[in-house]
Amino acid sequence: MITLGSGREVIQHSQCKDHQQLVTCALGPDFSRSLAETPAIAEKIDLIQIHKSPANAGAIITAKIPDHPQIPKSLSALYIVKNADSNESYIKGQILHPQWINSNLPRLWKTTCDSLHKGICKNFSNEIQCGINPVWLVDVWQQCVVKAPKHCSYVALSYVWGDYTTLKATCNNICQLQEQGSLSTSQAATSIARTIRDSMGIVQLLEERYLWVDTLCIVQDDELHKYVELAKMAAIFANASITILAVQGENANSGLRGFREVSQPRHIEQIIHWLGNDVQVAQYPLQVDGGKIELATCKSVWKTRGWTYQEHLFARRKLIFDGDSLRWECAASTWREHTEFSHELEPWWGDKDIYDLFESSIPDLRVFTTILHKYNIRSFTYPEDALNAFSGIASALSASFDGGFVSGLPTALFDLALLWLPYEELERRTARYAQRQHCLPSWSWAGWSGRINMELATDFIRNSPKNFGSKMQRVVRLTSWKYHETLEAPGKRIHASIFDHRQSYLGNSKQCPSGWTRHPISESLKAFNDAPDPRSPPSWFYRNTSHPEFDFWYPIPLPNVGDSFPSVQAPYISCKTQRAWLSAAEEILPNNGYRPTISLRDHAGIWAGVLLPHEKLSMFSKPHEMPAGSIELVEVALGLCRDTTSPWPGLIEIKHHDRIKKGQWYEYYWVMWVEWLEGVAYRKGLGRVCKDVWESQERESVDLMLA
Repeated sequence: MITLGSGREVIQHSQCKDHQQLVTCALGPDFSRSLAETPAIAEKIDLIQIHKSPANAGAIITAKIPDHPQIPKSLSALYIVKNADSNESYIKGQILHPQWINSNLPRLWKTTCDSLHKGICKNFSNEIQCGINPVWLVDVWQQCVVKAPKHCSYVALSYVWGDYTTLKATCNNICQLQEQGSLSTSQAATSIARTIRDSMGIVQLLEERYLWVDTLCIVQDDELHKYVELAKMAAIFANASITILAVQGENANSGLRGFREVSQPRHIEQIIHWLGNDVQVAQYPLQVDGGKIELATCKSVWKTRGWTYQEHLFARRKLIFDGDSLRWECAASTWREHTEFSHELEPWWGDKDIYDLFESSIPDLRVFTTILHKYNIRSFTYPEDALNAFSGIASALSASFDGGFVSGLPTALFDLALLWLPYEELERRTARYAQRQHCLPSWSWAGWSGRINMELATDFIRNSPKNFGSKMQRVVRLTSWKYHETLEAPGKRIHASIFDHRQSYLGNSKQCPSGWTRHPISESLKAFNDAPDPRSPPSWFYRNTSHPEFDFWYPIPLPNVGDSFPSVQAPYISCKTQRAWLSAAEEILPNNGYRPTISLRDHAGIWAGVLLPHEKLSMFSKPHEMPAGSIELVEVALGLCRDTTSPWPGLIEIKHHDRIKKGQWYEYYWVMWVEWLEGVAYRKGLGRVCKDVWESQERESVDLMLA
């Protein structure tokens, strides 16, 4: 980073007009226009700095204006294209053709990756996924749909379909689509959306033969086939040789602009500066996206869609159309059209923890929460697709979560996963076509749109080579759950296998499962994470032969290599539990970005606990509209943490002046706010109630059926 000076020094009093023009232009067109109209704004700039971005090798100029947050903070990357007087080694920029991309570039990147990276960009370590292939592919040589040849190389397309009407495979036309030339007829040429047609041409530029695209490679009205293929989506993209990402497209007809004789021309933004007669600088607009700074589309629809999240997550080699430019991302390199070819630019590893989870057999709820945090803010043309678009991720995660998933929640830790909380205001998802079979249960995160959080961590890890996020809070199972595919179905037990193992092995001398050994605490006195019940720590710990670097408080079920667990979509779950009624009282104001929380009090006004409603949350403005009268709460788990503020246990109520304090430990019930409709209950919020206060209420048993 280099400090250029204040706004007055750099812009107003600069003796070099080229310097002044470059700086103001790099700060963004709106910024330059503001300066031209109001020169006094330059005097408000405290600091102008130039940063070297290691990710894209560009120079980025920024301005610090504390009193003027309204000034836009546009970013541009500056690259030296020509410098006659310098022998320095740096990555130069490229002046691009405003309409056309070099048609040899995709093939060059692909062959270079093949020769230099020795296959590391093609490997996907999850053995379950490696053996899964699509049923249908588009043969771009013969211009038809074909049965996927075994172990063939293919390119996948990730794009926004939206509401655009395009040719799609159906039970009626799948035979016709297999006829050679069926996709090149005049009728097909007009009925195939532009993005799909353009991708067929780009597959040929890559010297590949086969393309996978959902519209033509999934028979859209064959529900069984569609269900199976949707569950394979993670593997389909993971096993693709290359994935084309149409990031800047708004719908299926936006196209992949910029390839002569393949697609329409593009319109790239670039500004060329001369500093004197010797130095030429290219400027490109940038966007910031989750820590990445790229030449990218502003407000990309693709980045907001649920289906594209898993497609990007599993694609190993990506050819990305974004900001009317082209770039390549693989496991070893990132190459951009607007910079010199270089091996120094490394890939973005923002999702490394997620990739590690797919390779591990140890479940990590913290990383699973990260996935949900990113996924659940995305939108769907059909909201009822929320679980369908997650099924590929769930399939990949089954390598570490024993038993798979029920409506998006891992069965092995079901009682824990059911305690998800709103991170921000949530909106109830409702099916666009209610008459279609769908699954958007109120008890699952999938029934709500918005960021959610699982503040609880697993308690089975004692020591590990990385932070498994073991929180101070502990959860104890209270009941047994069943899932129901219909209201009339008898229900199938959800085997929360990690809780089962906790109950069987924690503190018991039961014989170890195969692959596990028991060790006395004296063998390793240091424990990074508290015991499952810190009040009575066990006398021994466990190790697993497949994970010798971990110490466990108790054995857990670890899926074997090749194990696969189907994801279940069930709208209902049931259990026998107890309920009571409390009143919603005052709002506890947000603290350090926490969402608003409501105090719960009993009929005598005694403070009982807290409630986090899922709807109509407001972090910054109006007080929460309190539910009238008493609300029904059902107990779903027990909780425990140290009654201290240092270290912070993560409970907003820990500082509440009305909370009853009893010694070193805070014990509470996890309760769910429910409302009943036609004999079934719907989740409205989640909360915690002090154990003594809850047990003093007039509780009654209830057969709970959640929808």
